[in-house]
Amino acid sequence: MDPEGSRIQDDPHIKVMMAGSTLRKIKSRSWKKQRHFRLLEDGMTIWYKSRWAGMGHSTFSVTEMEAVREGHQSEVLLSTAEEFPADLCFTLVFHGRQGNLDLVAETPEEAKAWIQGVRKLIHKAQNMDEKERLDQWVWDWFKKADKNKDGKMTFKEVRKLLKMMNVEMNEDHAFHLFTMADKSDSGSLEIEQFVYFYKMLTQRDEVWKVFQDYSGDGDKLMLEELENFLIMEQQEGEKSSQHAQELINCYEPSESAKKQGAMSLDGFQIYLCSQEGSIFKPELRELHQDMSQPLSHYFISSSHNTYLLEDQLRGQSSLEAYIQALKRGCRCVEVDCWDGSDGEPVVYHGHTLTSKILFRDVITTLKEYAFKASDFPVILSLENHCCVEQQTVMAKHIRVICGDTLLTTLLNGQVPQQLPSPQVRIRLFCISF
Repeated sequence: MDPEGSRIQDDPHIKVMMAGSTLRKIKSRSWKKQRHFRLLEDGMTIWYKSRWAGMGHSTFSVTEMEAVREGHQSEVLLSTAEEFPADLCFTLVFHGRQGNLDLVAETPEEAKAWIQGVRKLIHKAQNMDEKERLDQWVWDWFKKADKNKDGKMTFKEVRKLLKMMNVEMNEDHAFHLFTMADKSDSGSLEIEQFVYFYKMLTQRDEVWKVFQDYSGDGDKLMLEELENFLIMEQQEGEKSSQHAQELINCYEPSESAKKQGAMSLDGFQIYLCSQEGSIFKPELRELHQDMSQPLSHYFISSSHNTYLLEDQLRGQSSLEAYIQALKRGCRCVEVDCWDGSDGEPVVYHGHTLTSKILFRDVITTLKEYAFKASDFPVILSLENHCCVEQQTVMAKHIRVICGDTLLTTLLNGQVPQQLPSPQVRIRLFCISF
């Protein structure tokens, strides 16, 4: 399924992952347990188990991860910093609500191999084309549902899997397609057969109709037919012929169809699901609005109780909550500051059972992630409940950590009649009380 698989498996970091490593899985200061991790032969699945788990094990797909962070970049790893040096530590960050995985390697070299290897795999996954993404998504679901790990699924198992995937189906029609995909008449489907079955089952009638309207033989779109589609349906102009050939070269999976200058239904669907087939104007993907107006003239993406991952009564306060808000483009974050027991201010939802994180760690995290998604200024909305002594500590942390990125002076030394525009406050922190 993956033409680049053999090449990436020659990478030295990937080889370390495939050989396997014993890593410590850290959940707290008191929960630190060894697990054996390795990358499976498909190059997209990470497998791990406890030495005491017998045959039991767990897996997750590379496509479930969005990043790997090296060093002490989570509350858990920060809390164990005295025991485990930063060059041994890394965090696997997952999409959505799935909890992150804090890990400690036995040597700096092993940690580096996993960090670099995972980054390469994530990059590879993020750069898949639409066909590869769909195939990998179906592949991942198949492996999750294959409980006995025999690589096959009966129709009964397939029905359960389709419900998990939220695919509606007519059972008789689905069984007919199942038997068509079961080339060996074994009563079960292997992974490649299931991918084929899934694509037949989820084929969109409206796409098929448009394809038939422009196809002379019903099997493919010749260059002129694809050009007609681009002119009539996509409203393209004079360059349609050249563009049609470019689309065939880019999206047609069949080499024989490419040689004929034709596009199959598979290629047509891949094109429609690509960025080039998007209904949105590509020029509007980039910033095109006027950003020279005063800051108060804009709606600002803001976050309330930014530090919380869960509810505001007993939920977890986390640096990860700030990271995720900033990655989504948030430009105003809330920091509720309270006196800490050891002279260090903490951030949490006061007078509740929410957990506490250090103000210093929050500012460090904001400094690192504030301008990755956008260069426009970030407003720190400080809800300050600290005593004078700890306010002094807060001021010191902000000045030292933010440095030149902290707005501390007036523009041109004059009191402005209106707020400055976002574009003259690029990559700066502004404090709001």
